[in-house]
Amino acid sequence: MKSLFRICLTLVLLITLCLPALPAQAASYQVIVTSTIGANIRTKPSTSSSATITRRAPYKAKFTAVSYSNGWYKIKDGSAYRYLSNQVAAKVGTSSVKTYKIIVYSTAGANVRTSPSTASSKNIKRHATYKSKFNAVSYLNGWYKVKGKVNYYYVSNQVARKLTTSSPAPSSGSYPVASMRYFKLGSSGYELTKESFARRYPASTTKLLTALVAYDAAAKKGTLDQTFTLTYSMLSVPAGSSSAGFRSGDKVTMRQLLNGMLIRSGNDAAKAIAVRTGGSESNFVSMMNSRAKAIGMSASHFMNPHGFYHASHYTTAADMQKLANTYAKYSYLMTVSGRKSYQTAVKGPYARTLTWYHTNTSLPGDTRVYASKTGYTPESAYTRVFFIKKGSTRYGLVTLKGTLPQTETTLRSVLNR
Repeated sequence: MKSLFRICLTLVLLITLCLPALPAQAASYQVIVTSTIGANIRTKPSTSSSATITRRAPYKAKFTAVSYSNGWYKIKDGSAYRYLSNQVAAKVGTSSVKTYKIIVYSTAGANVRTSPSTASSKNIKRHATYKSKFNAVSYLNGWYKVKGKVNYYYVSNQVARKLTTSSPAPSSGSYPVASMRYFKLGSSGYELTKESFARRYPASTTKLLTALVAYDAAAKKGTLDQTFTLTYSMLSVPAGSSSAGFRSGDKVTMRQLLNGMLIRSGNDAAKAIAVRTGGSESNFVSMMNSRAKAIGMSASHFMNPHGFYHASHYTTAADMQKLANTYAKYSYLMTVSGRKSYQTAVKGPYARTLTWYHTNTSLPGDTRVYASKTGYTPESAYTRVFFIKKGSTRYGLVTLKGTLPQTETTLRSVLNR
């Protein structure tokens, strides 16, 4: 009996060893069509040819996927394996891409583009109206990547911003911005301060320093009203930059560029000012840093004339107080910074009239704010330098890294103090 048992056990072991190993079955999961216009099921993971399309699946159709690679789900479709793009489908039960809301804050609306560039109008897919909302999946170099019905598109941070469902709780009562300084103009002391030595990104408030350096150079040479021709390289700025509307071939003066930079906050104007003044942008930036050091901005460093985000382009609220105090001594620049709007005639092959409206919209009816400079990038949040008059006394207010409601709350609290 024992011999028979041993023989049976040996046979079982021999059969087991001789059988081929079964392949491990790939873990499968469900994917769902997220595009409201449906999705193409393809024989190959590519959109280069319509010949790979076998059929079209409707919105919310579900499939069993066995793998995912380079933006394509490999799915079971009957007895065959097919492919489904992640542009039109997502794994069930999870969010394939974390999204957040952005809103168009430009009253003129926003161009929705197929690529993150303003170099050509050919990439404009459509025009979105003021307060339009989008689901964004990422942000890079001044551009939000947003979801369309099928594809992804791009919207500039110059016309749209991240939308928060509720404002963050104020960090210090009536002055909720991250950093601030409130002071009498011309004074090294202050009335109020908060995190004023913390390093912050200044964004377009940088242009106050650009204006100082350029104005001094042009006034010394007597060239403020001298006409010169803009070139393409003088207007070349990072994608997503704000623009005053200048074009290569325009015949302009330094005064016109200063107005376009300080009122409309045009990065194109700032770049042209830098090249015209310093011969090159890099030379002008060296002049900026030298001037900053001369007025005591020891905790600041600048990398460009317009304030577009760069990790090594930073300042503090305390340093911006020194800049504001110096800027306030220039009556012409203060006049420009106090203008609500401005029109100027541009000569050249594209002769036209440009109209600019001041970018500051905080408490527009309060005349105690008589001049200002705005700034914003996603990295810096909202930045401001306000010039305020209360009776015969004039003050400066610097706010750095705040939401728009936080900035306005801080300004209102200072005005009513």
